[in-house]
Amino acid sequence: MRTNIKLVLLTFLLLVSPATAQQKQSTTALAPRPKLAITSLEHSFGTVKPGTPLNFTFKVKNSGDAQLEIESVSPSCGCTTSNFDKAIAPGKTGGITLAVEKTDTYNGEVTKTSTVKTNDPDRPTFTLTLKATFKAE
Repeated sequence: MRTNIKLVLLTFLLLVSPATAQQKQSTTALAPRPKLAITSLEHSFGTVKPGTPLNFTFKVKNSGDAQLEIESVSPSCGCTTSNFDKAIAPGKTGGITLAVEKTDTYNGEVTKTSTVKTNDPDRPTFTLTLKATFKAE
């Protein structure tokens, strides 16, 4: 009799375990997720005079169904500052502004980058780039 009970319990566990695992997997696939959409990762100011401040806002849209969080924006050098929306609701647009204020000594082609970290599982990090060619008159 004990053997029959053990056999019934073992059979029950073998049948229930795969169903539970499949249910967890499908629930995870349907979980709300943020989805970052950005038109361009680079902006060029073209040719500018030394001393011209560089300031540009990259538009970031959340095409997902969960809040998009911009966790950090890390410029590659101390001359570049950033300002950004930390949270962007589903369907809404926010911005990441990069600025280089003091460009008096710049000459020739200049490229400044910033690394962005987000909670978008498909795009956890990416790099934004500002470019300009500084030319005196």
